[in-house]
Order: sequence, then C-alpha cells, then structure tokens
Amino acid sequence: MTMVVTGGYAGVHKEVTLRGDGTVHTDDKGERAVRRTGAAEFTELRTLLGDPALDEVSDFTRDMEGADMFQYKLRFDGRTVMTDRSVDEPALDRLVDALSEWLPKR
Repeated sequence: MTMVVTGGYAGVHKEVTLRGDGTVHTDDKGERAVRRTGAAEFTELRTLLGDPALDEVSDFTRDMEGADMFQYKLRFDGRTVMTDRSVDEPALDRLVDALSEWLPKR
C-alpha cells in the first residue's frame, strides 16, 4: 500500500509505503527512511485498508477549481485512488489520516 502526497503552495512531494512485514518506507524529495510499526498500529492500518466502504470510493475525486490543494494518490488492492479530499469519503479520510502520521514531518 502506497500513498503519495503532492502539491500545495510549497510543492510538496512525500511518499509512504506500508509493507506486509510491518515496515513503513518514506520518501521526502529523495530523503528516505524506514521505520517499523508496532503490532497495534499495523493491525489498525490493515483494518482501515480492509474497510468494505473503500470499495465504494471513486477512483478520482478532485475540486477542479481548487488551487494549491494537496493531491493524494493511493495504491492498494490493485487500485489507484486519487483525491484532494474535497469530497467527504469517511473510509478514505480515515486511511489518509492514519498514513499521514507516518509521513516525514519536515
């Protein structure tokens, strides 16, 4: 499962990848790091990924008139979902929020 966050005023490009072994790989414009989730964190992320409501999420939601919004590209379960979070998608929002906790903070 991978999430890439791009855009914003400052030109952000951050990536987080959750691997099946519980490691989280991050990349912030070439600065890479690897961390390990705890058992509870890994279970929470896997539960969010397994939420059946994600099946109903559109593959592409974007406010075409919004400027400088972050774009989120998520790849999971053979799908790619792109959003700027302008549409209320609770299951997707919970997943994005949980993965965002692992993004580099700089």
